[in-house]
Amino acid sequence: MKKRINKKIDKKEILENKIHKIYFVLAVVIGIILSVGMPLFSEPDGQWHYSVSTNMVHLSNDLSAYGEPVGTGLNVQKSAYQRGNHFEQYFENKIVKMPIQNIPRTNSIPPVLSSNFLGHLIPAIGVWIGYHIYPSAGVMIVVGRLFSSIISSFIICLIIKKIQKGKLVVFALSLTPVIAGTLASLTYDTFSYLLALLVFLITTNLLVTKQITWKRIASIGIVSVLIVLGAKTNVKLLLLLFPLVLFILVFEKFKDKRKIHFEFRGRKLWIFSMVILGFIIIAMGIIFTIKPSLIFSIYRIIINFSVNLSPSLSMNNIFLGLLASPYPSYNYMPYWVAGAWYVIILLSMLVDKYPISKWVGLGAIAIFFINFLGVYHGFLTFQGGGYAPAPRSVIMGSIYGQQGRYFTPFLLVLALALASSKIRLQVVSGQAVLWLSAMLAIVSNIILLFATLFGIYYL
Repeated sequence: MKKRINKKIDKKEILENKIHKIYFVLAVVIGIILSVGMPLFSEPDGQWHYSVSTNMVHLSNDLSAYGEPVGTGLNVQKSAYQRGNHFEQYFENKIVKMPIQNIPRTNSIPPVLSSNFLGHLIPAIGVWIGYHIYPSAGVMIVVGRLFSSIISSFIICLIIKKIQKGKLVVFALSLTPVIAGTLASLTYDTFSYLLALLVFLITTNLLVTKQITWKRIASIGIVSVLIVLGAKTNVKLLLLLFPLVLFILVFEKFKDKRKIHFEFRGRKLWIFSMVILGFIIIAMGIIFTIKPSLIFSIYRIIINFSVNLSPSLSMNNIFLGLLASPYPSYNYMPYWVAGAWYVIILLSMLVDKYPISKWVGLGAIAIFFINFLGVYHGFLTFQGGGYAPAPRSVIMGSIYGQQGRYFTPFLLVLALALASSKIRLQVVSGQAVLWLSAMLAIVSNIILLFATLFGIYYL
């Protein structure tokens, strides 16, 4: 009997006390593999992120010396790989410095208090270190990736250690190819993801302890400022979690002290629902009167989710881009990898259960869908590829340009909703989910590297 109890304690100890260490080891190993092995500029707008990072440390250089435009994609490198002179072209040839005002597309240093500057700060330091090792684009990018990956992985390690519930969600999500590939790059998406994790950390610990302290208020203030200044636009939506959780915690304490019981049943529930519905109808009427074009926008969004206007199997889609493929057009990731990660993330969300107000869950779900609709609405006018006129699929309702990585941080919000102890669906063996996540992380990130290089050489 004692042996069984000790085994249970050991399993719990792994989850509580060692999971952050396991994450850090895996993240560093995967980060090194992807940083060194992946093609240069393997993130969307990779050349632009490199130019911003080098501009910030006064190392502006001419990418055309390597045959690269300040654009996006791996087409130029593809030829170099197939010719067999990729290392010579990108790693042996030194950069050609150029005045910053002559750099196409990004001919200035971004303002210090902006997402461009703050998001590229860690990559810029890494690029500067790489320059002093050997001044070639290849060395600078690889060292910049390594620096970004190690620093970011260490921060995530600390977050996993400090968070009281939801450790497995952060562990699994941070090892997906999309996040691992993002950390091992020069993109500003890394900083936005770290800020999203900090919001999840503070919110979760508030909900678990139900204690509002000055230290937590200060943390909320600091993270809020960083998000306003340094996060991507859609990630700023996560700030809605702070007032939502604080209001509900204060309200629950007030209700307990006053011994007030609010029940919405029968007639009260019907009246309340009608009032809310009336407000929604009036608000929508006012909005559509001010901006009638939104009616067509809503039509396009509905059609986009009701009809598959591009029925062929495309690599550039949200299903792959959410968890499995950082740059779907070039990664050639198999669909089963994405499916496996969806299952693992869902299981990790069902491990930890604790009392949460249903209003927190509903609010979290609302934030998730607001982000979803907001991103789609933001790309309503995007056509891509310089289409003129718009292709028939766009006219009929298809929306182009949105990418899965825009939604990845918001899976943390869904985790808050599913963590409620009122949802009885629960995974008992958290340790099994931990090791499944670790194994899938290793396999899927190796596939990411292999499939990308296979596509460059043979597809």
